[in-house]
Amino acid sequence: MNKVEKIEPYQASVSEETLSKWSGIVRVWSEPKSAVEGAEVVDEIKEPVEVTVVEEQKDMYGSKAQRVKITYAEGREGWVLSDALTARK
Repeated sequence: MNKVEKIEPYQASVSEETLSKWSGIVRVWSEPKSAVEGAEVVDEIKEPVEVTVVEEQKDMYGSKAQRVKITYAEGREGWVLSDALTARK
């Protein structure tokens, strides 16, 4: 498993464009793992939403965030693929 890093939180969003490309659903996972590795879907984002990114799991080369932990909508949190977000750094 790739290393998870706490980061300086930044704002991002799940946009209408992303939802459109992803068949209207961005799945939020319990852990930065796949379902095969034991993670569970804890929520589904079906509308555009502003989020705060608080942790990142880098790809195997350590150069790009593969998965990110987000907080959103009144205290909800979980992990999404970084490609699901539009950063607002």
